[in-house]
Amino acid sequence: MAAPHGFKPADLGGEPNEFDCKPAFRPIEIDWSKPKPWGPSNEIAPISGAQQKPGYLYAISWDHQSAHHRETIAYIGITKNLASRFENHPSAEYLRSKKRKTFLSIGHIDFGRIVNASARTKLVTEELEHILIWALWPTLENVNKIMCIPGHGKNRGGAWHITNTGHRFRGRMPREIIYPWMLVKPGRDRSRK
Repeated sequence: MAAPHGFKPADLGGEPNEFDCKPAFRPIEIDWSKPKPWGPSNEIAPISGAQQKPGYLYAISWDHQSAHHRETIAYIGITKNLASRFENHPSAEYLRSKKRKTFLSIGHIDFGRIVNASARTKLVTEELEHILIWALWPTLENVNKIMCIPGHGKNRGGAWHITNTGHRFRGRMPREIIYPWMLVKPGRDRSRK
């Protein structure tokens, strides 16, 4: 997408790692698991037993079986309890009811040294979800957090340098996001040739 008419990018002053201000852009890494197939509404979520520590992002994706859009991220969400999150999830049931192959990927968050209490973990995880929704919004079926700017709710946001590793979703998951600049380094989309 081109810059909106009449606007130009601001002079950002340098790379995020060059800043000495406190708090600086705090690094966060999200490692996305390989998506596992998730069938119709009678199937339980494909979650392994090793993924049971608190605080996760998840992505529900579709495989369109076409050469132009092989894998599309349809929904981004958060949970602190994977075992019970998908027992009653109307949005997931709606997405799985469509005539497309549906997959579930879990995003393991490496908070580094910035989080030391479970309450703070929850706030940071919610902010990461919101930032990802804003970075991926054109293809998402999310209803909440689409019309509100990240970090402008009840709890103020931070400055983040988010790195996405693991599964690439055929280049649709950005490799890096720098927020609040909202700079996105896209992944490589190999499905369009």
